[in-house]
Amino acid sequence: MANVDRPNGLRPVTTLSGGPWMGHVRSFPVDSSNGTAIFRGDAIILEDDGNVAPYASGGGVLLGVCVGAEVARAVAATEHPGYLPASTAGTVMVCVGPDVIYEIQEDSVGGAMVATNVGSNGDIAVTAGSTTTGVSKMELDSSDVIAKDSSAASAQLLVLGLVDRPDNAIGTEAKWLVRINESIFLHGSAGL
Repeated sequence: MANVDRPNGLRPVTTLSGGPWMGHVRSFPVDSSNGTAIFRGDAIILEDDGNVAPYASGGGVLLGVCVGAEVARAVAATEHPGYLPASTAGTVMVCVGPDVIYEIQEDSVGGAMVATNVGSNGDIAVTAGSTTTGVSKMELDSSDVIAKDSSAASAQLLVLGLVDRPDNAIGTEAKWLVRINESIFLHGSAGL
């Protein structure tokens, strides 16, 4: 059975110790100069001015992952479906724990990942989220992981394993467990 193509960005599921993710988050401001909407599951970077923004292809050490936008009655999208529109000042809740394990879907560009890709690093493939659901569409860049770039200490994610579920199998658009490798709270290290 083929995997369902349903990207959800990064979704916190557990911790490195095996304990459950308890929903611990921190609030961070977003200023109106941010020209990109922020969705649940988007990787987040800390800007020089103390505000946050969604990760954009090509750079930036990650702060964490957005798990929601603070509701502002004047901004309908923050209430439903629950994202912060572009060029809108507000507050987002970010999971910043360096020990959190996330689930993410691999993209379908560059071939499907295999079991030997566990332990490798890879970057995030950025796609705009859904204004209908409020959910991110960021994915794991499978071609980056497959290449096993030995200089990938700067790659955002470390692949820990395949999500073990009946509706998920190794192949295109599989769901993987990852940890943030390039974090402001950790020193990145080269993958296998």
